[in-house]
Amino acid sequence: MRRYINSVKKLFEIAKGKRLVVIQMFVSCGLYNLCTLLPPIATSGIIAVISDGNFKGIWVYVLMYIVFYVMYFSFLRWNSVTYTKLADYYHMEVQKQLFDHISNNDSIFSKISKGKIVDTCSDDIRYLVDIVNAASEALMRIIQIVIICIIFMYYNIYIGLFVVFIDLIYIKLMNDNSKRVSKYYEGTRKYEDKIIDTLNQMLVSIKQIKSLNIMPNINKNLDKPRKKWRDEYYNKRKHLYIRSCVIPYLVYIVKIALYIVLAYLVVNGVMSIDKLVLLIGYFELIVTCTDKLLSYLLELSNYEVRVNRIKTILNYKDGIEAEFGDIDNDYINGLVTFENVSYDIKGKQILNKISFKAYPNEITTIVGHSGSGKTTIINLLYRLVRTNKGSIYIDNENIYSYTKKVYVSNVSGVFQKSFVFNMSIRENLGLVDNNLEHQIDACKRVGIHDYISKLPKGYNTVINEENHLFTDGQIQLLAIARALLTKAEILLFDEVTSNIDQSYTSEIGLVLRDLKVDHTILMITHKPEMMELADKVIVLDKGKIICKGKNDDVYEKCALYRDLRNRTFASISKNDD
Repeated sequence: MRRYINSVKKLFEIAKGKRLVVIQMFVSCGLYNLCTLLPPIATSGIIAVISDGNFKGIWVYVLMYIVFYVMYFSFLRWNSVTYTKLADYYHMEVQKQLFDHISNNDSIFSKISKGKIVDTCSDDIRYLVDIVNAASEALMRIIQIVIICIIFMYYNIYIGLFVVFIDLIYIKLMNDNSKRVSKYYEGTRKYEDKIIDTLNQMLVSIKQIKSLNIMPNINKNLDKPRKKWRDEYYNKRKHLYIRSCVIPYLVYIVKIALYIVLAYLVVNGVMSIDKLVLLIGYFELIVTCTDKLLSYLLELSNYEVRVNRIKTILNYKDGIEAEFGDIDNDYINGLVTFENVSYDIKGKQILNKISFKAYPNEITTIVGHSGSGKTTIINLLYRLVRTNKGSIYIDNENIYSYTKKVYVSNVSGVFQKSFVFNMSIRENLGLVDNNLEHQIDACKRVGIHDYISKLPKGYNTVINEENHLFTDGQIQLLAIARALLTKAEILLFDEVTSNIDQSYTSEIGLVLRDLKVDHTILMITHKPEMMELADKVIVLDKGKIICKGKNDDVYEKCALYRDLRNRTFASISKNDD
């Protein structure tokens, strides 16, 4: 029983609000369930007055029937309303918590599969309200069973004790069965997550999968989790069969024995016909209540699996302190300073005593071979990771001293592969700034406004893969416009031209020249034509700065930079630092 209570406690830890509504749900559930105990009284009364030949007396009990059922459906309606309110609250509140937590702990995907995360955020949260519902129903069934047992003991102490003994055995057998069913249910969810995780990866790379004709091999690799899922599922079904078709034999055997005993008592004048009908009605009710109690306990076992999956995600911490200070000065000039910054992960050194400055109104370009630490510098500025040693400053203040509002509004940028949601241009940009005039100004500055204006729906055009209205280069321009809407003074560009054609590379180059007039720009690139834009260059090799300074000076001094600049076809630098 303790684990069922723990399921409810875990839910209340996740979503702390709406306690009054929870109380209303328990109360309404208790009242409408107690109403189900009343009809046998009316039935027994009708039998009694008929036995006495008093037909007129039947109407009192008919009226009781009507009152009982009016009460029952009134309380049931109240329970339904509270259920709806709680369902809405739990779904909205917990999904928001999950989304916020995932966005603040981006390394979560290295520990928890995307399939599990997607399934939890979409499916598991739908059942949270049923934890409260099942708990309230189970509690009321226990109360009903206790009341019925007391009624049995009132009329015959021995029959009452026998009914209690049999009911406890029945509950024990079913509860043990529930644990086994829950165990194998959790197993099926585990292997479903693995299969869904593969599906998510397929959806991202479906064209490559088709072109390489590797779907047969993917299916072959999925055979193992599918077989594991089948084994878990069959085991679950085996115990459900025992639950439904074997254990209930006990109840039917006891029912037959009880009817024989009660008939014997009536025949020998120990019990009247109306009491016989009353006790038979209550025995049928106690069987129904016990079955429902066990059904709700089984549901709670399954819901415990779901709430544990939610807790697993919410309890995940990537080890990066969400530390912000109290400096709320929003007048940022944009001077970026790295001072002896080192960073390592799992004992592997990524950056080693990095020191440099990036100035406003300049493009500072970071270059080097794949794995040299370039993207880690950008991630440090985004605060996605934290330095092991050294300090990073903006306008001579440590980046951890600014308030969150000031910091995130002054550091923005564009990644190698920009994302847009399946919604309109205006809605995508509106995630940063809802003002249409500001959106138009940003799009004009990056050179995408004229193209958008020629579309039939303009800024209300929906971006999706099916309509093929935007090239990768145009998506990058939209991403730059979105970054501009943050009003950030410092813009970070990580391989923004690596996946686009030459024409848009040149166009983005012109945009960056314009943006440096009123921004500090840090750029990572492998393309020679983008390197030529730099005012200052930092050359990394194996986590160390081997050369830095003005573009022409570094070109003269550094053989590695000359090699990178002179390549006609430079290999794409992956963000694997």
